[in-house]
Amino acid sequence: MRTDHEELCGTSYGSFCLNGGICYMIPTVSSPFCRCIENYTGARCEEVLLPSIKSQTKGDLFAVLLASLLLLGVLLIGTFYFLCRKASIPRTSSSECGANLVDTTSSNGCNKIITE
Repeated sequence: MRTDHEELCGTSYGSFCLNGGICYMIPTVSSPFCRCIENYTGARCEEVLLPSIKSQTKGDLFAVLLASLLLLGVLLIGTFYFLCRKASIPRTSSSECGANLVDTTSSNGCNKIITE
């Protein structure tokens, strides 16, 4: 932001600001200062500003947490589905049905081979 009492530096300070910064002078101050472009800071725009690690880490952490909760939910639903399905299907052992198992028309859950 430029104020009314700032003036652009003369040619004697042509390379004072680095990385595209713009050199300004204030008549009441003996040394120049720089207005830096985006991603640069420092008295002469010599330092590079890196993206904030905190905000990036929070976003990544949120995504990992959301994905983990989604995966956990799918696993829990799948587990309950298979447990409930297993509990609702009556199982019979081969000793209850006899040695020959195949015919699916039996109403007692035993499958019998019909040999003629």
